[in-house]
Amino acid sequence: MPTCTHCGNDYATEQLIRHERPRLVVIHCPGCNAPLGRYHRHGDNPQIDHFRRA
Repeated sequence: MPTCTHCGNDYATEQLIRHERPRLVVIHCPGCNAPLGRYHRHGDNPQIDHFRRA
């Protein structure tokens, strides 16, 4: 369970908010909308996503 660093609440992975762009996926907290991290995507169907904390 990911814990939000802003509000301190724990959420199940399926509760997190995902904003998908062509080369970027941003993950937000569903409670306070703080960014939790982002993935840089390479291609339309990447084999590997590189996670970087926001």
